[in-house]
Order: sequence, then C-alpha cells, then structure tokens
Amino acid sequence: MDNELITESFNTWLVIPSLITILTIFIVIMNKRKRKVLSENRLISGLLMSLLLMNILEVLTFGNIYQHYEILLRVYYCTTFITSSYVICLSERLSNPIYFPRRVFYILILLINIALISSTLITNQIVAGAERISYTISRVKGDHYWVFQVYTLLCFIGAPILIGYSIFNAANPLEKKRNIVILFSFIPLTLTVLLVIALMQIGIKMNFSIFLPISTLIFVIVYLFTENRSDLFRFLVNIPFSSERAAYKEISERVIEYISKAQTDEKLSLKEMMAEIERTFINNALEIKDGNHNLAAELLSISLSTIYRNKEKNKPDNL
Repeated sequence: MDNELITESFNTWLVIPSLITILTIFIVIMNKRKRKVLSENRLISGLLMSLLLMNILEVLTFGNIYQHYEILLRVYYCTTFITSSYVICLSERLSNPIYFPRRVFYILILLINIALISSTLITNQIVAGAERISYTISRVKGDHYWVFQVYTLLCFIGAPILIGYSIFNAANPLEKKRNIVILFSFIPLTLTVLLVIALMQIGIKMNFSIFLPISTLIFVIVYLFTENRSDLFRFLVNIPFSSERAAYKEISERVIEYISKAQTDEKLSLKEMMAEIERTFINNALEIKDGNHNLAAELLSISLSTIYRNKEKNKPDNL
C-alpha cells in the first residue's frame, strides 16, 4: 500500500465523537461517588477503560497523529472484542445465570477473546491490512473476517435478550425499572451495530468507529448512574411521566410552598404539611405495589389502618 495515500489528512470533525466520549469518561472517573462504584464493579470499570482506549485510538487515526494505520486498526479490533465482551457480561450480570454458572460464562468469554485477539495481532485471518477510503481508513478483510462480525452480532444482540430476560425475572419493581431503563439505553448501540454490518454486507465501506463511541457511552453512563437505589431514583426523576418524577414534583412543591410561607411570616400548620407529605408517600407506595394495601403498608412500615384512613381522606366527597 502506498504510504503517502494513507497519510493524507483526514476530516478533523470525525474526532469530535471520540473527544466527547474521552472527556465524559474523565469526568466520570473524577467523580468521587462514581469512582467508588467503579472500584466495586470490575466489569463496568473494564468497559469504561476499553472504551477510553478505543476512542484514543480513533483520535490518533482521525487526527493523523500516528501513521502506522494497520497497527492502529489491529489494536482497535482487539479493543472492540474486549468492549463487546464486557457488554455481554454486564448484561448477563443483571440476571441470574441461565444455563450454567456465571464463572463458566466468564471463562468462556475470556478464552474466546484470547483466541480472537491473538488471531488479529499475529495473523491476517481477521484483519489483512488497512486501506484509505474517502474520509478515513478502513480494514482489509481477512479470510475469517466473518468471525468478527458473528461475534459482534452475538454480543450486541445477545445483550438486549439477556436484559429482557432480567426484566421478567426482576426481584422487585425497582430492579425491574432499572433493567427497563438499561434496555432502552442499549437500543442505539444495537441499531448502530446492525446498521453498520448490514451496510458493509452490501458493499458500502464504513468506519464503525464513527458511530460506536456515543452509542456505547450512552449504555455505560446509564448502567453506571443507576447502580444504586438513590442514583436510580435521581435518574428516574428526570424521565417524563415516570411515577418517581410525579412523586418528587409533588413533594417538592409542597415543601417549597410551606418554606415560602415561612419566609413571609405566614402562619403554618406543620401537622397539615406532614399529613400531605404522608399522603403523597402512601399514594406512591400504593402505585408501586399495584394498589395492594397490605404490601404498601409493609413497604412504609405503617399500619393498614393508616393506609385506609388516607384512602378515605382522598375520596372526592371528603375534599
């Protein structure tokens, strides 16, 4: 291949998605609370690091900073294997092991990655070289390039299936909501993979890395920022029409209303304010438990009579 051909300057705007992803990852890492989550969850921290490396490689390529493009492509494909593997493992982690122990699943994924990475770095079976296309560089397919496509498809189609399985087997409503949110965050990533592979099959040369950074980052951020209950609630509060948003808005409005009254020396009824907040919590608990009074009372650690008393107060005739 003519080195002068592939050392031409690429379109610099192509680095923007990668730079945004790198900046976002550093912001997440600098967050003290998220660092704790990353230290406790090796899978999500591993995915974040592989995504960071992937985007650094993209900046080097698109920015024409490092001109040994075939080396960059081979390493990039290795990070793609690793990223895909972390995605499928994180999706499996949401649910109980289905057919065999989780440790066996991880060992199997590890062995597949060792084989794929070795083949990519040492042989020309998956990546045979690099070639210049109109706006960037692309791989020259090896004889077994289809293995990369099959493995990527299995990971990015298998992941939403596993997440869907976890939704139906969630232990509680909060866990179910988290899995639903994660499933929706995965949709852009799955569509990206399917679209790019489909276009490549019909002969259109595309650079997968242009689309992958942001779509993968969406999944990582949602997964990371819903890891514990308080973060999940904060996340759900920002989703329009969610019950969490409605409850938060109602309680916030009540509190602001009473605080504003206090600032104007207007007489307050603390008992009335607490009663209104109590009714809000009870109504929210009833919604979470699908109207089951016993479960709502158990959830709030209150008596069943308190639930029914709140129900009587909410009747239109008593307003």
